[in-house]
Amino acid sequence: MAQNNLEVGMRCIKYMLLCVTAIFVLTSALIISVGTTIYAIYYDVSFFLDTQLFSPATFIIVIGVIMLFVSLFGCIGALKESTCLVNIFAVILSLVLVLEISAAIAAYTLRSQVADMLDENLRETLPSYYNKPEVTDAFDFIQSRLNCCGVDSYLDWGEVPTDKSGISVANITVPYSCCAQTHYQVVGDIEVDECVKLYANGCLPRITYLIYQSAGLLGAGAMTIAFIQVIGILFSFSLASSIRKAKSERERRRWEIQERMVNAYTSLNPEKEKIAPIVYVPFHGQTNA
Repeated sequence: MAQNNLEVGMRCIKYMLLCVTAIFVLTSALIISVGTTIYAIYYDVSFFLDTQLFSPATFIIVIGVIMLFVSLFGCIGALKESTCLVNIFAVILSLVLVLEISAAIAAYTLRSQVADMLDENLRETLPSYYNKPEVTDAFDFIQSRLNCCGVDSYLDWGEVPTDKSGISVANITVPYSCCAQTHYQVVGDIEVDECVKLYANGCLPRITYLIYQSAGLLGAGAMTIAFIQVIGILFSFSLASSIRKAKSERERRRWEIQERMVNAYTSLNPEKEKIAPIVYVPFHGQTNA
């Protein structure tokens, strides 16, 4: 009865571990997708970001790839009832759990530094808009994609000297990427595209919110996966313990069956039992002195 209960319990834990590893595969693919998406977002505005801000996103992608390979140990170990593979699966999951918690802490820590870093980088690079092509491309990208103009507002462009064409508003020349709405009109044979509305908001709050939310999503994703991993670790160690007990019980029962078979064979065939050999010593009689 105890053996049957042990087998049933081990089978339940095995199937639950298989389900958890299947969930790991899905969540690993999801976390890789989230990591690569956020990395792409950071890369689009990388000109204004410090390189350390990319670390949590890269970390999450690496963790997702590791979890995909680690899931193989859990599946194979559960199917083959291998204590070694299941223990390896649990140990690697524990290490990855530590890495995920570190990534979550790093993401939340860096999130608090985003506002000051972006404010400094945007204000330092804005005066070089007309002189450096990389600055021009970076500002045009964020202004057109995030629907913003300048750092705090379009008035920031009034402090940027220029002798190039742009949109003139109240003696301030702003780039064409600040235009929110245009109006086409034909003058003679020429089609003129005239800007009638500028983006009202500055780029600093927009890009800060984008990076802030992305870092928060990374941290939340890492903690969610960590919670699932804790369940997987517990199931793994439980399965490994059940496998050891089941194997020990099987060996004990196999030994008992062998002993019973030997004893039964001996009692039913007494004539075939091995009899200790009797050594006869010949007697030559008493010798006279």
